Amino acid sequence: MNKNQNFEDYISKLTEEIKKSKKLSDVLKPEKFAPPNGYAERVVLSLKKGKHSKLKTSQLRKIFTEVKEICNKKIKGFSEADTELYLLYPKLAYAEGRELMPRNFYKLLVACLDKLKENADKEDFKMFEEFMTAIVAYNKRYE
Repeated sequence: MNKNQNFEDYISKLTEEIKKSKKLSDVLKPEKFAPPNGYAERVVLSLKKGKHSKLKTSQLRKIFTEVKEICNKKIKGFSEADTELYLLYPKLAYAEGRELMPRNFYKLLVACLDKLKENADKEDFKMFEEFMTAIVAYNKRYE
């Protein structure tokens, strides 16, 4: 197996782990995603070094801004956050369709959103926001 395949497999494995979990916060824990060589840094390295490294920093920041707004509204209990969460799906699909986002990263984000709409609590939204924050931070490091 070549090195590019290993990078792509990492995001796929994390996506599958999220899909199999009961709650998003069961997988996305700060001790697993925040430290060096944790989920966030590995996702970024996968995006940077994989053969489909199409994610631009501006696109990542755009996604992050929307995720952060939705998560903050949901944590505060605003009901319009539910609609905004559902509307994020077509925005991600558009970015992936225009090749502004790698397919494996799209699938990872969709798996996270699916968990958030199932039976999420405030902790799930907080951990997703923190995970995305860590991805943006590591992305800056390797920019």
